[in-house]
Amino acid sequence: MTTTAEHVTATTEDEAAVEAFVERFVTDLAGAASTVMTVIGDRLGLYEAMTGAGPLTADDLAAKTGLHPRLMTEWLAAQTVSEYVVYDPAAQTYTLPDAHAAALSQVDSPAYLVAVAEVITGQFLMLDRLETAFQTDGAVPYDTFPDSMFDAVQRFFRTAYTQELAANWFPAAPGLVPKLERGARVADVGCGQGFATLLIGRTWPASTVTGFDVHEPSIASARAAAIEAGSPENVTFRVADAAHIGPGPYDVVVYFDSLHDMGDPPAALRRAYDLLADGGIVVAVEPWSIDRLEDGIGNLSLRIDYSGSTSLCTPGSLAQAGGYGLGTLGGPSKRIDLLTQAGFREAALVADTGSNLVLAARK
Repeated sequence: MTTTAEHVTATTEDEAAVEAFVERFVTDLAGAASTVMTVIGDRLGLYEAMTGAGPLTADDLAAKTGLHPRLMTEWLAAQTVSEYVVYDPAAQTYTLPDAHAAALSQVDSPAYLVAVAEVITGQFLMLDRLETAFQTDGAVPYDTFPDSMFDAVQRFFRTAYTQELAANWFPAAPGLVPKLERGARVADVGCGQGFATLLIGRTWPASTVTGFDVHEPSIASARAAAIEAGSPENVTFRVADAAHIGPGPYDVVVYFDSLHDMGDPPAALRRAYDLLADGGIVVAVEPWSIDRLEDGIGNLSLRIDYSGSTSLCTPGSLAQAGGYGLGTLGGPSKRIDLLTQAGFREAALVADTGSNLVLAARK
């Protein structure tokens, strides 16, 4: 029989545990609510308008952007309590610190992450379809995603491409950079809107690059981006499923944050193997993750990415032929196994940047 003292102690411990979790939960809710304000600030150019402008009143910012002054006051209050902007109560002015602008408005900054807020907004827009997917076949076709999702993903990955691709990712793959410098035939599979494809073509002009994606609107955007970039002769784009790219042969096949999105990654890798010339190199850049789930408990990056994997990437994969559902995360071992099973040799994790895993193998 439980004594009164023991009962009181247990109840006190339970209450403390509840209070601790509620504090954690409210913190998460505050972050989700703040994301709405971040997207407004991004979409309407408010962060851009505040960058380098020094202290501004709400009326100053409203006049500068042509937006509603009363809503501007509320938005700035939300930004103040979230500590995104610095408020001077005496002057009633608001300042966006340069350090914050690096993440929110400076496109070429290595800290530029504001597009993630738009990706999270896309997850909320897909809630009804995701609910149905849980109750049925698990599938949410990519062509049902809002256009803002694809634009946000491109903006988000742009930072990694510009900062990491030529400086860290490709040099980590043995023999890859010399091959590109001499002139290689490159296939960028799952190229999306083509930013990385164009970057490779611009960085290594002796090479030719073909970007492939099954999503026709993304290929249309990629072709438009190529025209804007001066229509480089060494870059082309084609609509194709990853398991049916071609005709080849290629010297290099790359997947930038796309392998896990595919309906049949094993078939995609087998096709890459078949199209690669002897000694050809395959590179897969995937979101950072670890093999053991328990080692990632509480990790902020994994919290964001597992949410994205559940709501976007995995149901998107399940909606395609093959329905493999690799998932965004799960660690490097699964990816290395897929490369090995497709016939590649020397499959290895060649770089771990803390944000991405870079895997490479050779035919």
